[in-house]
Amino acid sequence: MKNNCLPLAFLTLVTFVSCHQNPSVAFDDQVSLVGGDTLVFSLDDSTYYNSKAIFQFEDHGKEYLSFQNDRERGKPRTLIFDVENRSVFKTVPLYEEGPNGIPAIFGSWPVDMNHFIVTTYSTCFYLVDDKGNIQKKIQLWHWDRKDKKALFKDYCLSTFSSYYSSPAILQDSILYFKQTKVGYPHKPEDWKNISMFAYANLNTGKMAKTELKFPSIFSEEEIMRNKSYDPSFSYAYTGEEVAMSFYQYDSIFVSSDFKHLRAYNAKSRYFPSVRPQLYNAYKDLLVWLQEEYLKPRYHHLFYDKYRDVFYRFALQPYQFPKGRSPMEEASGQEFSIIVLNNKYEIIGETRFPGNTYHYRMCFVGKKGLYLSLNNQQNPCFDEDKLMFRCFTLQENK
Repeated sequence: MKNNCLPLAFLTLVTFVSCHQNPSVAFDDQVSLVGGDTLVFSLDDSTYYNSKAIFQFEDHGKEYLSFQNDRERGKPRTLIFDVENRSVFKTVPLYEEGPNGIPAIFGSWPVDMNHFIVTTYSTCFYLVDDKGNIQKKIQLWHWDRKDKKALFKDYCLSTFSSYYSSPAILQDSILYFKQTKVGYPHKPEDWKNISMFAYANLNTGKMAKTELKFPSIFSEEEIMRNKSYDPSFSYAYTGEEVAMSFYQYDSIFVSSDFKHLRAYNAKSRYFPSVRPQLYNAYKDLLVWLQEEYLKPRYHHLFYDKYRDVFYRFALQPYQFPKGRSPMEEASGQEFSIIVLNNKYEIIGETRFPGNTYHYRMCFVGKKGLYLSLNNQQNPCFDEDKLMFRCFTLQENK
C-alpha cells in the first residue's frame, strides 16, 4: 500500500483544510448535517480499504462495524471493528475452497456477533459462524441444464451490500432480499406483476415472493438485448416499515406489510426532476458509464434509528476528467444528503464537495452519520487507514 508523498508542512496545511472542509447548507432548512469528530481504523496489508459491505451493529450495548474485505484485493474475510476502541475486535475467515468454500463472495451481513450471512454472485447465499464454517446454504435459483444459462424467471441473485445500501431484513427467521432483474424484457404493464422482494425461511430453506410489486414508473417498453431499464433501488428498514429509493425517481416508496406502497416526495433541490430512462445495452461500456455519470440520480437510503430520520443521497452530474476512466472511482463527484423525518417529510438537504468524501462508504452509528474520508482526491487519503467523519443533525435557528 502507498501513502501520498508531499512535503510535511504543505501536507499538514492541505490535510487540515481538506479533511475539515465543510459542506454547504441552505439556511431555510429545519436541520443541517454538521461535521465533527473523525473515526480512524488502521488496516493491515491484507485489507483493502474500499469495502462493498460495511454495516454497523450492536452487541450487548457496544457498537461494532462489520467490514467484508474485498476478495480480489486482499484476503477474503470479514473484520469486526470495535468502534469505541477503534481497533479490530474479531476476524471471520471466508473460504473460497474446501468444505466451507463459498464461490464468488460478495456481501456479508452480521446476524449477531457469531453468525453472518454471506451473499454471492452465484446461485446461493450462506449462513456462516464466526470461524467461517457454513451452517446453512440456501439456493436462490438454478442453472438451466439444457443451455447452461441462468434462469431469472422466478428469482434473481441478490447481495447485501453497502456500496448501494442493501441491508438484510430479518424478521424472526424470515429473510427478505430485493429482486431487480427478474424476467425481462417488460412492457409498462408488466411491472405491476413483478415482486420487489422475495423471502427465504432460514429454518426450512423455502422461498417465496412478496405481494409488494414495482410501482408504475417505467413507462416505455423494453426491447430484448437492446433497450432496458435499471430498476435498482436502495432501501432502509425501520423495524416496522421498509422505505425504497429508486436511482432515477424523485419520490420514495414505503410499505408496512410488503403488499402495499405509499409514495412520498423526496426530491433534491439541486437538480431537476428525474424519471427512469431506457439505456442501450449494446453501447460500449465506457461510453455508457460516461453517460450514466452525467445524469443526476439518487443513491443510498439510510434509516437512522438513533434519531428517527432518513438520509437520501443525491448525486450530481459528473464528467470524468480527461485521462481518467469511468471504470475508476468517481472521486470528484459532488453529492447532497436529503434528511427526512419519520413522516417522510423533507426537513433539510446538505450539499457536499466531491473531493473530500467517498459517498459509497458510509454508515449510521450511535453518534451520527459517518462519511468516509477515503476519497482519492482528499490529501489525507491513506490506503492503510479507514477514515470517517461523523455528521450530526443541527437545528437551524
